[in-house]
Amino acid sequence: MNLSLSLKRELMFKDNSETGLVDRQKLGLYLKPIFIAQLSLVDSLEHNAYAFNNGVFELVLEEDEIILPEFIREYALNIGSEIFINTEDDKLLKESISKELTVMARSLSIGDPLRNSVKQANLLTFQMNSLYDDPLNNALLSSQFQGGQSLSSLLTNTTGLDKRLYHRLGQIDHHYVLKQPMISSIMLLAFLKEIKAFSPRENENLFLTSYFKDIGMSFVPKDTWDQGSLSSFDKENLSKHSESSYEILDGRVPLSKKYLNIIKNHNYLNSKANKSESIDAIIGVETALVNAVDILVAMINERPYRSNYTVFKALDFLKILISDDYPQEYRALVKFVLKFLKQ
Repeated sequence: MNLSLSLKRELMFKDNSETGLVDRQKLGLYLKPIFIAQLSLVDSLEHNAYAFNNGVFELVLEEDEIILPEFIREYALNIGSEIFINTEDDKLLKESISKELTVMARSLSIGDPLRNSVKQANLLTFQMNSLYDDPLNNALLSSQFQGGQSLSSLLTNTTGLDKRLYHRLGQIDHHYVLKQPMISSIMLLAFLKEIKAFSPRENENLFLTSYFKDIGMSFVPKDTWDQGSLSSFDKENLSKHSESSYEILDGRVPLSKKYLNIIKNHNYLNSKANKSESIDAIIGVETALVNAVDILVAMINERPYRSNYTVFKALDFLKILISDDYPQEYRALVKFVLKFLKQ
């Protein structure tokens, strides 16, 4: 029987004895945190799942219980973005995602393009969460790269799909750190197609460059992602995440040095805005566009620690950063964004 979360929390774990508390704390040895949205991929789990509340684990989903969309929504609204599942279930979930991505890669162009692209983007986003836990996992990197190539090809060859996919993903409640690289890369690819300044192969490489550029964020602890203020240690890791991304990806994904260097320098506009360091590298238009679109998408989307900015405020901010060096590209970006974001 499916009980509401609030009722379950009343019924479960009424034992407040020291023994009961210790038993609940020991659960942490066998549990793995995942984002609640990942449960949309499975019908049920083979073990109980828990929320972490006031220092202890609380049962919220029983083994073999049907996972309803209502449960996922209620959990996200009332408890948070993470749920703790058994490590065996986590392993099965990761294997399921990889298998699904392989199947989708073979049939992505068959059927409804929007439905297929949404599923592919969701699978990649879920798997990116696993990659953040294990960024040097070559099998995960390879699966992500191949899945990204397939999605890029579908978006390139299907007129108007990029815009529809961007707006559809905007309605899905992925964690922003995982959602940001996907939706900013989709917007970037749509813009590159619009301006026709690069070849389709270059567009694909820039899509993948944009998608992988923030993998260095894996060195920033997940429990700090939603905080408006960070420790000096976490700020240091965050400021160097582009260099960390370069180090993780170099030799592990089939991107040339040109695109790896874009990843290494992709945060330069942020540094320029914050006046946190001098920019000595020669930055090309590709790097500027990757960074500019990423900043714009981040600004117009809400964060746990701030509200979203208007599109016009985001464009005004970008004007300060890139219009002097790239006036033609900036004007094209303004025209494109106002059209692309209009539903």
